[in-house]
Amino acid sequence: MDLVIKNGFVIDPKNRIYAKLNIGINAGKIRAVTSSNLEGDKIIDAAGLTISPGFIDAHMHEDSYDVDNDEFHINVFDCMARMGVTTAIGGNCGSGPNRPDLYLDAVDKHGLPVNFGILVPHEELRRSVGENNKYKKVHPENIEKMKNLARKYVDKGCLGISFGIRYVPGLAREELLAISQVLQKDNKVVSAHIRDDAKQVIPSTRELIDIGLTLGIPVQVSHIGSMGAYGQMEELLTLIDNYKAQGMDISSDCYPYNAFSTGIGETTYDEGFLERYQTTYDSIEIAEGEFKGQRLNEELFFKLRKENPELITVGHVMKDEEVDMAITHPAVLIGSDGFIHDSQGHPRASGTFPRVIKKYVKEKKTLTLYSAIEKMTYLTAQRYGLEQKGGLSVGQDADIVIFNFAEISDNATFENPTLPPTGIKFVLVNGKIAVKDDKILTRKLGKSIRK
Repeated sequence: MDLVIKNGFVIDPKNRIYAKLNIGINAGKIRAVTSSNLEGDKIIDAAGLTISPGFIDAHMHEDSYDVDNDEFHINVFDCMARMGVTTAIGGNCGSGPNRPDLYLDAVDKHGLPVNFGILVPHEELRRSVGENNKYKKVHPENIEKMKNLARKYVDKGCLGISFGIRYVPGLAREELLAISQVLQKDNKVVSAHIRDDAKQVIPSTRELIDIGLTLGIPVQVSHIGSMGAYGQMEELLTLIDNYKAQGMDISSDCYPYNAFSTGIGETTYDEGFLERYQTTYDSIEIAEGEFKGQRLNEELFFKLRKENPELITVGHVMKDEEVDMAITHPAVLIGSDGFIHDSQGHPRASGTFPRVIKKYVKEKKTLTLYSAIEKMTYLTAQRYGLEQKGGLSVGQDADIVIFNFAEISDNATFENPTLPPTGIKFVLVNGKIAVKDDKILTRKLGKSIRK
């Protein structure tokens, strides 16, 4: 064996394993999971530690790739690796690279700190055909062009299509339906940041559900905490469960924080947002730049929205108990929604997965460690059809996280959003050690994931 992990406690929900076992790895694959002694070229003694499949982030926002210089600008992927994520799903909320196929090719050429799969980002389809007004409907001829582009990218291995309906108010049903049709052939996922939140979250969710039902395709409702944690979470979860009970393939994801993050120029902050969230300007924190750490007032809000619309903000407006309700629901996946700009952003990019274990398993005791790991590994792999990920089966890719349950804790804060967690001892990506004691050893082990 190239590498053997001994004496650790293995939790693998895919295979219903919960026992002290040894793991043998060779050529990037798991070759043995056994109580018998194993020998290898390298040994990790995991006595007193927990061994899990590598965490899978169901919803994140990838680093940029400079096509002209053929290089990645790594920020958030480092954060992913240090918190135990070995596979990340990007292209979310309709936002991402304008050529997702080239992005995946670059991953395989250069490597990344983690494995990476991507959804086709709808906003980039619009831009590719010259439709740059997010408040207007698309010309029918351009819908057909966008559909053809989407088909091309899906056929090249993208895992589905994502829409940021909230961010493109001009997106009408005919555009949603036409572009989503390309997913029918391979039964891939349509994912969306739905049209509205708070009191409008139920009709907005129904709009996405209607697309799934009409086309018979899987539906993913993105970051339901930031959509429905304002008094609507029980009704939202009931709605989703109702359709699951009727046989629909529908799922959702959530991050364990009661604050969202977005650019100050986004439609989230269009007129009426204070009434929608029943809040005031000072609930919005500036996350970068000259005013980092300050709360907004009316004058500063309009000044920055006009002069620096891409400025990252954090909205401290969600109800903690409703986020808890979502996180502890058995079918809700864990997704960080993380993005980082020059080491600035929201702590969810660096803390989401350790925080789930610390807050919900160790402190609140509303999740078992087994169920938390299931949400962070197998259920997400199953959602996106990642057969080689999310478990510790013999023959699967050796993506593994080894952590100290007593020590594991998120450390990232709104002031310092990239602080690594405590307690992650080893992260293995494709059979090799990528992270040891919170330090990245190599950024080249991650591969593209295509389906």
